[in-house]
Amino acid sequence: MNPIICQVSIASHLQSPTIALSRSLMEHFRISKGQTIKVGFGKKNVETRVIINKSSDGRIHVSRSLAQSLALSYSGKLLVTYQDRRLRIGPVIGILTTGFTGDASKPFGSRSRLFSYFTSAGSALYPCMYVFTPDMIDWQKKVIQGWHYQNSSWSKKTFPFPDVIHERSPNRKAETLYSIGSTVSRLRNVAQIPIFNQGFFNKWTIHQHLSTNSKANPYIPETVLAPSLSTLQRMMDQHSMVYLKPARGSLGLGIFKVTRHPQKGYNCRFNQGKKSFVHRFSSLSKLITHFFGRGGRFQGYLAQQGIHLIKIKDNPVDFRVHLHKDYTGKWKVVAIGAKAAGSGSVTTHMRTGGTVVPTEDLFRVTFGEDSQRIKSQLEKASITIAESLEKQLQEPLGELGLDMGIDQNRKIWMFESNSKPGRHIFLHPSLKDAGRKSARCITEYSLKLAEFI
Repeated sequence: MNPIICQVSIASHLQSPTIALSRSLMEHFRISKGQTIKVGFGKKNVETRVIINKSSDGRIHVSRSLAQSLALSYSGKLLVTYQDRRLRIGPVIGILTTGFTGDASKPFGSRSRLFSYFTSAGSALYPCMYVFTPDMIDWQKKVIQGWHYQNSSWSKKTFPFPDVIHERSPNRKAETLYSIGSTVSRLRNVAQIPIFNQGFFNKWTIHQHLSTNSKANPYIPETVLAPSLSTLQRMMDQHSMVYLKPARGSLGLGIFKVTRHPQKGYNCRFNQGKKSFVHRFSSLSKLITHFFGRGGRFQGYLAQQGIHLIKIKDNPVDFRVHLHKDYTGKWKVVAIGAKAAGSGSVTTHMRTGGTVVPTEDLFRVTFGEDSQRIKSQLEKASITIAESLEKQLQEPLGELGLDMGIDQNRKIWMFESNSKPGRHIFLHPSLKDAGRKSARCITEYSLKLAEFI
């Protein structure tokens, strides 16, 4: 069922409802003149009669009434398959998000650039891609008033329900506020549309999934949800450094780094805005009471074993490993971005002074002749974690961002996983090509799920 590339156009002169195929296409698909077939575009399917058009190349002309029935408002090159008397045109890929602005030049605000980048990067694979929000869905007519990017501009068009959906909510608040979850459930269960990367990960849920997997477990630091004071004391005695993280947090917000000094008590380092602060306490109980109140337990927080990471200029370094599935359906590492923490910062996030440093240079300086071997180990560990996570979640995943680390003994660790990873690392000159490859993989995996491979 290998697809072929065809020029699809809407022809007002055709009798309705018909589809006109070039002679070469009819011979290729073994379709007879006058035969009735089913034509599919996205989730729309319409029976129609086939006639021959006069063009000698692979062109398809669709009558206006058939185009309206299919919600086909797009003319251009698309992929076409034919099997069991069904001619499929597409694939139709929908990106589900929130934050529609009403501005035709930037319909999704600052994120319009990201979506246009996805569209442009995948254009060589000839999909029909559009962006939509829950409010744009007409459930009765089974069409969507989506936004399509073409020729450097956005336009609003009517589309059918797509063959596949990439869920791309901007944040957890928007996902909840705009009922993304219920919309996804309805599209998946009622319309039978495959949807990938739905929702945001909960750190504790992910930890439970991975810590029980024998292949992934060796990379996972000890992590405890809502630890008691005695548990936290035991972790401090054992590891001398512990991170306290919100279980549903992101962007490094609300994280505390607690370290123990044999004579000076406990230091707690945290960020506020772009600044880093340190408070010192004589006991762990005083530290917890100060930041979390009395009671010794903090619902919604995780305690995670601190790792003594490799450093550059005395600043800890971790790695954002960006993984994708492509048209083969297998995980591959698209980019590794080395991130150095800002001076005194709790995390390596760029908003708190973190910087992306050339990964190859870092590996060469830090590991010397072992650099390629350790980089290969990091890639293999990341793929193992991605495969393990997808197996546990049992939901389609096409993209992952893993926050990985290498300690001073060269052991590899995984700290966090992101179902909607940011793309800041791709701003670094050494990773721009990887950024384009990453964006193209969104379309490649969509073709796989839509069965246009």
